[in-house]
Amino acid sequence: MGSSAKSYSIQPISDILDYSRAQHLLDRCMFGAKKDEVDTMTGKSITAALDVLTQPQTVPAPPVSYDVRDTDVALGQTWINSAYNSTFNSYRIRSLRSWWIGLMMQQRTSLVEKMTLFWHNHLVTEFAGVNYASLCYQYSQLLRKYALGNVKQLIYEMTINPAMLIYLNGESNKASAPNENYGRELFELFTIGKGPLIADGNYTNYTETDIREAAKVLTGWLVNRTTYTAYFDTSRHDKTTKVFTNAFTNTSIANKEAEEYKLLVDMIFSKKETARYLVRKLYRWLMYYQIDQTIEDQIIEPLATTLFNNNFEIKPVLIQLLSSEHFFSTDYFGSQIKSPLDFTIGLYRKCEIPLSNNVLTNYEAWYELYNSCFSMEMALGDPPDVAGWPQYYKDPSYYELWVNSATVPMRTSFSDTFCASGITKVGFKYAIEPFVLAGKISNPSDVVSLINGFAQILLPVTLSTVQVQQLKEVLIPGLPESTWTFEWNKYTSNPNDAAQKTLISNKLQALLKSMMRMPEFYLM
Repeated sequence: MGSSAKSYSIQPISDILDYSRAQHLLDRCMFGAKKDEVDTMTGKSITAALDVLTQPQTVPAPPVSYDVRDTDVALGQTWINSAYNSTFNSYRIRSLRSWWIGLMMQQRTSLVEKMTLFWHNHLVTEFAGVNYASLCYQYSQLLRKYALGNVKQLIYEMTINPAMLIYLNGESNKASAPNENYGRELFELFTIGKGPLIADGNYTNYTETDIREAAKVLTGWLVNRTTYTAYFDTSRHDKTTKVFTNAFTNTSIANKEAEEYKLLVDMIFSKKETARYLVRKLYRWLMYYQIDQTIEDQIIEPLATTLFNNNFEIKPVLIQLLSSEHFFSTDYFGSQIKSPLDFTIGLYRKCEIPLSNNVLTNYEAWYELYNSCFSMEMALGDPPDVAGWPQYYKDPSYYELWVNSATVPMRTSFSDTFCASGITKVGFKYAIEPFVLAGKISNPSDVVSLINGFAQILLPVTLSTVQVQQLKEVLIPGLPESTWTFEWNKYTSNPNDAAQKTLISNKLQALLKSMMRMPEFYLM
């Protein structure tokens, strides 16, 4: 895909957005765009569209208790400032996962949630490893705070974030026994990347010496598990001058106590390779996984220059990439395989499955969606390791790893369920309402218009004539197109005819089920 793409131009498009471009933009920036959202974006300039997508968002209301077994917190009240209790902690972590799913489900037309997940995949902690619900909440909010903000500031704050200090052993890092875990990941995964290997353990961008010196810089930080804060203990801090290698122009950091970690971050962010590494990760998240030399030269390098020259503000880079002729090259439409979160939340949103008016009922449904994604190999809050999900870094397969003999049946089961009975939580049914979706189509009485209308909502590419014919067979097997028109009009002329309504509903459900089993539905 990458090497055969027709356009490598980083220049912005000048046309207004048509429907397909608007959908491509929103599906990459959100978790499944609804038809009304795409319609609203259609006809806008790319500048106006990205103004909407990059608007700051208000801080969301915190997660609430929805499990009666958490007797310390009333149902519907937040637990984020409650004292840690090992008996109730697992219920609160469940609440946190549900809440996060809910924010994606109810997102506005915004990049914030997609970028919050990007940073979760990039600056990994694992809820199961931290195991303090309130600290995991703080971590998720830090990602959201800087989702479209300054990367350097995010790294400053993440370095002494309590969840990260626990996850990568920062709180056990002291002068008498330095722990290199965070320092190593700071270089290798979070900022500058390795670069080519030049000797055993030493890379172009940093060496083992740099890791050891970074570990000394980071000594002295601890976590107060009562107040949920990080604090600095000078008696545990290495007060020597830390001297880095020629990879960082032999920079030295003298003892600055609690401010020292910022000098380390400044040193790493003084290198343009840090911008290049971050931009490659962003490109694979929003665009495509293959980066050949031409992409590197014509796309990655100008994006890295923008990031570096803007003191690591991510918003100008997002605007530059997402407005580019390269991004809107039709070679890239439908080129990503949906992650489990894109697949499941996208299905909910594109099919406009209604939510309950009772937030606690929705929490139950959102946790079931979390479990579905878990079975598809994407557990929100728990990437498999500190490198994140391998689908975003493991060469050469990348996104293709989402699709295997275990996960495909889980995806099929998920979409089949919501096309039929759905799921019921506390008496509320979450299922596709096929007549609502058909109502989005301009002429649902015409079988070809109906099929192409559903395809426009659900799929990133246009159906072929052969595919349309195959889907017609689902609705009217072996019968003329007028059959569907007659059946639809018979229903609309008397919506109270229960038998006819059931007949049409079953046919629409079968059509949607067939479309969601198509390979194209797995793409965005």
